[in-house]
Amino acid sequence: MMKIYPLERGLEEDCPYADITTELLGIQGQGRLKFVTREEAVVTGILRLKEFFEAQKLVVLFWQKSRDLLKSGDTIIEVIGDLKVLFKMWRISQTYLTALCAIATETRKIVAAAKEINPEIEIVVACRKAHLGMRQEEIEAVEDGGGLYHRNSLSDTVLITQNHLKVLGKLPIDIKSFHHKIEIEPRNEEEAYQCASFADVILLDHFEPESLQIVVQKLKRLNSRLKVGVAGGIQASRVKEFAKFVDIIVLSSVLYAAPLDFTCKIERL
Repeated sequence: MMKIYPLERGLEEDCPYADITTELLGIQGQGRLKFVTREEAVVTGILRLKEFFEAQKLVVLFWQKSRDLLKSGDTIIEVIGDLKVLFKMWRISQTYLTALCAIATETRKIVAAAKEINPEIEIVVACRKAHLGMRQEEIEAVEDGGGLYHRNSLSDTVLITQNHLKVLGKLPIDIKSFHHKIEIEPRNEEEAYQCASFADVILLDHFEPESLQIVVQKLKRLNSRLKVGVAGGIQASRVKEFAKFVDIIVLSSVLYAAPLDFTCKIERL
């Protein structure tokens, strides 16, 4: 069974004892719940939500496929079952979907904009900045939007940051890894040139587009196999400015995309 911890935890928080409104109103019987989008949306998180509904003894009649692009008015998922359960599922499921689909939708927009300028570019999202407890879900949302994720954890990628260099006091020019590529975030342009010969990836932090072309050309002359990326506060509106000069754009802004406008409809059967 797929891990559905955030939804389970959300239910514990949202309904620790009982839904006192539904109980007070004496609502009973069978009903139908469906989520409908009011705007264009990329689907993600749907299989986890489907399993969560089924674990609550609901029957899932319809669900869209992950990565599908929906238009306003499209149904995302439809379930039937006990009305009391449907009312408990409503808010946490809607919050879950609107947040994750927003990430996938924003990622798709950024990828499309960047590839319009540079078809070979990689849009990479810094997933160590994911919301706590939601990393796996947000990684999948990034992938469903057509992006790549950068650094799932400290255990799977070597990234020497400016803070590492500050503590070391010098460049680790003799460093090697047989299992991982070496990524370095130099503190300045001169340090970038010094890293070029032994790094696999150099991430230029907070460089402006007008300075990138010359810097990247020099780095590539020093190491033709080097991949050069840019990171640091890059917003969606500026992606095209950077895309023409680098191989990789690393950003995290999509993880904080505004939730999409989904509506929930519950009716009695």
